[in-house]
Amino acid sequence: MSKTQQNQYFRRFAPLAAPVVCTLILLVVLPADIAVSLVAIFTAAVGVTAYRLNNYLLAVFSGAFLFRVGFVVVNSIIGFLPTVPISTDHNQRAIDLATALSNGQFFGTLGDVTTMRVVMAHLLAPFYVVLGHSPVAGRVGIAFVSLFIGYLVFKLARCVVDRQTSVLAATVVLFWPTIVYRSVVIQREVVIVIAMLTFLWAAVQWLNTVTLRTVLIALLATATTFTLRKENLVLIAAMVGFVSLVKARDKPYYLVGLALLAVPFLALFALNFEAFTGHGTTLSPAALESFAYGRAHGDAVYLLGLQYETWLDVLLYAPMKVLYFLYTPFPWQIKGITELLVGMSAIALFAATLFVRRGVTMLRDRPDYLGLLLTYFLTGVVTYSIIEMNYGAAVRRRIQFIPLLLLLAVIGLSTIDIDVRWRQP
Repeated sequence: MSKTQQNQYFRRFAPLAAPVVCTLILLVVLPADIAVSLVAIFTAAVGVTAYRLNNYLLAVFSGAFLFRVGFVVVNSIIGFLPTVPISTDHNQRAIDLATALSNGQFFGTLGDVTTMRVVMAHLLAPFYVVLGHSPVAGRVGIAFVSLFIGYLVFKLARCVVDRQTSVLAATVVLFWPTIVYRSVVIQREVVIVIAMLTFLWAAVQWLNTVTLRTVLIALLATATTFTLRKENLVLIAAMVGFVSLVKARDKPYYLVGLALLAVPFLALFALNFEAFTGHGTTLSPAALESFAYGRAHGDAVYLLGLQYETWLDVLLYAPMKVLYFLYTPFPWQIKGITELLVGMSAIALFAATLFVRRGVTMLRDRPDYLGLLLTYFLTGVVTYSIIEMNYGAAVRRRIQFIPLLLLLAVIGLSTIDIDVRWRQP
């Protein structure tokens, strides 16, 4: 960005500084319930104004956030969402940190906890400072952070399609039922999705040119991924590998960089599989089976009869595992209202998958872009499906890949012309 452009952005947004600061101060002094209500009113006003100014992207984000805030408020009254222990822990850690920050204590406030919990506490604490020490503040915070999923999908779509289609893709993703659900519970899933999509966006930029800015963004996304879910580093390595192969067509030394990066990492991963997953010692069918069965608990397990005795078993079972990973719970697995809602989302996801092939066809003139998206999507889906045997966990983990599936489906749908001919009397 040139200095002139920076000055233009500054002049454009500088007038907003005073009202934003005043609003934050007002929210801090108000009780949590009133503060959240005020946030909802402000969001609605922004959405209506954006729509009238034909800024449909901002209108979509405002609507998505308002919908999430409404979801959070209704749940705080009725309590229809289950609260898992880790959500309670994240909530308490963030409140402790927010209290310490409000008292001017910036270090040593969380005690001896995992790095993942430290990251989540620091991410959520500002929302507790502004909105009050209530679990609602944390849920609103996660809801706000989840909007970046839609923004990143929009940015990825803008690389290949027009703005209208990009806004549609972001809209579908932001209002997708399972993504909405994960956007209002205090867990790490949404943050992981943002980290992975951020790295994917940076990798897309590298297909054209590698800049210091995108490298720094990618490093931040990698650090976040390592903190929150170390096994996802395999997906980052796959994306770096694909970009290096593309670059090597014109600059062969990229292959040297790929080897220097990939070989040590893959060796470390394969020989220290336990450090990444907690199962086995080295990467082997037995270690994969231990990892999978370590996750198989409760009433949500599936495919218990499949045993990984050889690498051929891993390969042969993969198609069925992928099917279950993407589209469970199936109708015969539904036992309650929550599973019914998730099952309907799975059916909708299957319907969206039918248009993915058309989207892939539309991107044939951008093979590098398409190849990078499919590298991330296919590597992630296959890897997770191999080790997943619990559809509750599968629903959480597949939201890392749902945005790309929906993006390809929307691209496929965007070129369909519907000819409606009214019957003449």
